[in-house]
Amino acid sequence: MAAADILDVITAIPLSLVYLYESAKWFPGRFGVILCKCLPFLAFISIGSSVLTLTVMTFDRYLAIVHVMKRPLSLKLTLVAITLTWLVSGLVFASEIYKYKLYNESGQVICAPRWVEDLLASHKITMYEMIVRFVLFYLIPLLAMTVLYSKIVLHMWRRKAPGEHIDKNQKRIEIQKRKVISMLVTIVTIFALCWLPAHVNHFLVTFNFEAFSCLPTSLILTFFLMTHANTAINPCLYFIFNEIFREGFKHQIYHRLSGRFSSGSDRLSSIRAEAISGSATASRITLLGSKRGSTREDMYHESDTLV
Repeated sequence: MAAADILDVITAIPLSLVYLYESAKWFPGRFGVILCKCLPFLAFISIGSSVLTLTVMTFDRYLAIVHVMKRPLSLKLTLVAITLTWLVSGLVFASEIYKYKLYNESGQVICAPRWVEDLLASHKITMYEMIVRFVLFYLIPLLAMTVLYSKIVLHMWRRKAPGEHIDKNQKRIEIQKRKVISMLVTIVTIFALCWLPAHVNHFLVTFNFEAFSCLPTSLILTFFLMTHANTAINPCLYFIFNEIFREGFKHQIYHRLSGRFSSGSDRLSSIRAEAISGSATASRITLLGSKRGSTREDMYHESDTLV
């Protein structure tokens, strides 16, 4: 999920800003073709993998809390699930590589998606594509997460409240479970609220472009801000709800700062040591030189006397 958020920051945000201010204007050449095809592909992959990862996390929490006797997702199954989320997203959004092409219109190179050369036929295909993607990557995952979290909440509500006969470890586990559920429900809710304006925006562009063109620029920028703010909100939510994440973050900050200070102090001490050793060496050379000079002068005077 973190990788998907970083990929969204690297690809989707710059691409959206370009289309917002420069429309479909692009630059020619082989590099322009590669960016025209790859940037939308990677941007949509980051969105799809985020949705599927949230769904997998919800299913894992459902197994761990409701079906306690069943084994949760092991490390091997987790790696398989993560790989499948990226593969499924890549397969579904592979059409971006095909349909995004460079066109020369009125002497200006543009990067635009077209299924076929006929604009009306291409637009019709895009309409069906928009509906399928909305169902696969927004509606179905959110419905699945809502159902699973509802079952988790009902299961925990029906359980007997912790009493004196339950030991402290069990109470601590119950508190941790509630914190995890609160965190994941908040993440899913914020994800749904953040990406809903994006889907509204896409539907308006696809099905009613005249209504979209009447929207004020400030509202479009608000939609854009709400959509991509999700990538910045997720780490903050983990920091708020997850104590292990907080401690790990603090440890990394402290370790890096202490390492930087210690390396700086080590460098300073080494510089001081080199300066001290250098001055000591210089004084030894001067002393030795003075001794040698006095010896040579004595020998010269002695030879002069002998002559």
